[in-house]
Amino acid sequence: MRYERLKNIVNLAIRLQGARGGLTMDDIVEEFSVSRRTAERMRHAVESAFGPLLPVETGDRRIHWRLESTRLRGLVRISPEELAELESAAKRLDRAGLSERARLLRDLVAKLLALRRAPDAPTLGDELEALMQAEGSAMHPGPRPQIEQGLLQLLRDAIKATRKVEFSYVARSTGKRTDHLVEPHGVLYGNRAYLVGHVQWTEEPRLWSLANVSDARMTDDAFEPNPDFDLQQFAERSFGAFQEQPVDVVLRFDPGAAADAATFQFHPSQTLLEHEDGSLTVQFRAGGIDEMCWHLFTWGESVTVEKPTRLRERLRGMCAELAEHHAQTR
Repeated sequence: MRYERLKNIVNLAIRLQGARGGLTMDDIVEEFSVSRRTAERMRHAVESAFGPLLPVETGDRRIHWRLESTRLRGLVRISPEELAELESAAKRLDRAGLSERARLLRDLVAKLLALRRAPDAPTLGDELEALMQAEGSAMHPGPRPQIEQGLLQLLRDAIKATRKVEFSYVARSTGKRTDHLVEPHGVLYGNRAYLVGHVQWTEEPRLWSLANVSDARMTDDAFEPNPDFDLQQFAERSFGAFQEQPVDVVLRFDPGAAADAATFQFHPSQTLLEHEDGSLTVQFRAGGIDEMCWHLFTWGESVTVEKPTRLRERLRGMCAELAEHHAQTR
């Protein structure tokens, strides 16, 4: 028990030093599954062992604490499992066509290996290699876009510098190439990566698939970021990447699929309701009717669209078109 308490105090010190916005008492209670009184004792123990905690100004009414100390260096151990997770994430990014992000993760692995403590040095690299050889990823169909080398870094630099970017763009639907001058707000990652930005001829932010962007450059034109724009809130308006007016969606899964559906996150706003017959109702609010239909195809007859009518009719129409296509194909 004493060892576990000591381990928690060291882990709390690491979290307090690594959290840019600091931790509140509520964060400590939640992360370590302890009472508030125990959390306060842990915080005092960290201060006694590693030095004073500094309050962080976040705009939150709660106090956020952060640790700045050099005393943790000899206590932090990097495990092979942690490095293996970074390497696995890099492989997933490679398969998604995001080689720049994969390279950043691999650079981080190399730096962490270079910083390893002397007692770990002879074995850490070997253990990492053994773990990676023992793990693989199931293959699944999906887009494998090719993004121009350097594009992600250019967009990051432009976002940080609040500079407009110019680029050529090929529309997926028509193949037409057009030039754009965009105020970049952020990048959304899903099946594809999209630039979210603003152009003068529309008030709403727009999306550009990075795989269709070429010849991008950062201009000298500065722009004023919209303080009310929140990238995460923008993303959560939609079921996928396509932005549409949100609608209330109600899906009912039959008893045979309910347990599986309960493990899915269809949307961050979803609520689940279990019924006595074993079926499950999932409710959320989002736009992106076509993307919802594409996903609902995979559930077959185990799901019923109760709301909205527009989603049910669109799904029925897509199924009819697909059945007609294959009926005529010889």
